[in-house]
Amino acid sequence: MAFCTRCGKELLPTDNFCSRCGLNLSSAQPAQPPTKDATSGARGLGRNTVVYVVKEGLQGFQVQSGLALIFAILLPILVLAFVYYVVQFGTLAIYLTLWIAASGLIYDELRLRGLERLEGSPLGVPDSGAKSWLVPWGSIRMADWNGRTLWFSSTGQTRKLSVTFDQKDAPSVQESLVNSGVRYSWRGPRLPEFLTRFTTLAVILFVISQVILISAATLPFFPGEADVYRSVLNNTTSQVTGTSFLGEFRAIFLNNIQVALGGAIPFLGTIGFSIASYSTGRVIQVIAIDQGVSSVRILADLYVLPHTWVEESAYPIAAVAGMLGVTKWRSVAPDDFSRRRNWGSTKLAAALAGAGIILLVAGLIETTTSYIGALAVALWVPLFGGYYLIAKRYRKQQSEDRP
Repeated sequence: MAFCTRCGKELLPTDNFCSRCGLNLSSAQPAQPPTKDATSGARGLGRNTVVYVVKEGLQGFQVQSGLALIFAILLPILVLAFVYYVVQFGTLAIYLTLWIAASGLIYDELRLRGLERLEGSPLGVPDSGAKSWLVPWGSIRMADWNGRTLWFSSTGQTRKLSVTFDQKDAPSVQESLVNSGVRYSWRGPRLPEFLTRFTTLAVILFVISQVILISAATLPFFPGEADVYRSVLNNTTSQVTGTSFLGEFRAIFLNNIQVALGGAIPFLGTIGFSIASYSTGRVIQVIAIDQGVSSVRILADLYVLPHTWVEESAYPIAAVAGMLGVTKWRSVAPDDFSRRRNWGSTKLAAALAGAGIILLVAGLIETTTSYIGALAVALWVPLFGGYYLIAKRYRKQQSEDRP
């Protein structure tokens, strides 16, 4: 079977003109399906495609069928429905976040297995269960290239793809674009690299949340607002008053984990996280009014205690993980994707688990604080000790991973 050199449409031996783009075939040599020998060695990975750079254009294969996506979506729903009847968290946001994380892990696992099935298959004879396609260089009407990721759109087809290549293959991809006459724009990072890092974004979001909290704790109430937050305070207090140490810890931890997982919903969760910071500030102001002291005094007391910093650090971690889990972390090159720890879904799940552990520690410290009072300041000592050990282990792991 021959293909049109301009748009890639399959041609019949009797065709004199391409029925799609009108190319005069008598003056053009139809392109043949690419073979393994035609590859430049560059291979990139999209959301559900693996793309090879060949002399005719971009040869792509579907990694997995649509049934795999449906399975990845439905299975976590069934599991979470069962969990709901056991745990009965009342916040829908928790289940939405857990569903996103679980679906991502299942989807990436199936994608890896589909990619492994295609390994070593000749490009002209793909796996019988995989759909293949060819985008000739001449049909690419728009291309953006940032040194690793190629985004392209082709004419005559509804094909728009973003494909990430391994760093070692980047020069080959760029050379193919130039040699094939594809006009492309160099799209570098829209923001400086350090502003897209997880740690930087978490620190920025932490600062913003504290500004919101402090402002809400010090600015005057709107009419009727004080009564609303006094009701919130009374409801929260009733859950821990008269309970045991474990009962108080459970109430604190479950409330905090709901805030964290709700804030991890991509982008929308950040709004919810901001609202939670505002509500906390307003409750602090209600406490100050009831105790006859200034809000600044209550804030100062809180910031001296370690549980405040530990708890407030967990929320930005979950929120940033939710955003990166569906954006930056999803662009993975084939070699990186072969290791599960590099998946965006793995990073999202690890970040959410880390936020949960942090809130577990914060809950224990806060519960202990209610029993020992001012002596809780001494809890900074073991906290710093634990942080030092974690940081030391992290640096050691980084040095071992570095070539």
